[in-house]
Amino acid sequence: MRLRLGGIDACGDLAFGAAAFAAAVLLGWLALTLVELAISDLNKAIMAALLFIVALHLSWRAVWRRLWHTAANAFAPSVYKPMSSPRVIDGDTIDDVMVGVRYRLANIDAPELDSGARCAMERRAGEEAKAAMEGLIYNAKSVTVRPTWRTDCYGRKVAFVYADGIDVGELLIGARLAVRWRGARRRWCGERGGFAQLAA
Repeated sequence: MRLRLGGIDACGDLAFGAAAFAAAVLLGWLALTLVELAISDLNKAIMAALLFIVALHLSWRAVWRRLWHTAANAFAPSVYKPMSSPRVIDGDTIDDVMVGVRYRLANIDAPELDSGARCAMERRAGEEAKAAMEGLIYNAKSVTVRPTWRTDCYGRKVAFVYADGIDVGELLIGARLAVRWRGARRRWCGERGGFAQLAA
């Protein structure tokens, strides 16, 4: 389940918001201490700082997250570990119960379940993705993981997962039950968003 506050995904937007706030404070401090500004000039400086933060935020989400996750996945170590006791949590999360490690699939984003879903449509899609993942994992003779060097902000090890040597993430993408992970959560509730479909 993802932690969301007022529609904010705590894993991404909240961390960036804290950094943006710190940048705004720093810019304000520099403006006040390094140069004596008239009130009108100070307002202009604050507006420029806010515009800079908005532009930085948009470029971070649209470009840098994609580049970061693509590069991190491309350079993942080629070390495969067998899972001794896999348990599917949802469409993109799996536990190795015996060793107490939770993995997040590196290459996909699947719809959320229960309270993590933003609408009924996403909840149903999340149930389908989980059922498909369970079928792949529990019917496989062997399940292996190829961990990347990353851990996400929920404490999950980010890894590629294989059922009988086949990439589970790619299978779910092929079945249209997940999308390729680009560093930001996919909107699963259509163009009108979650509020229009909460009662669907």
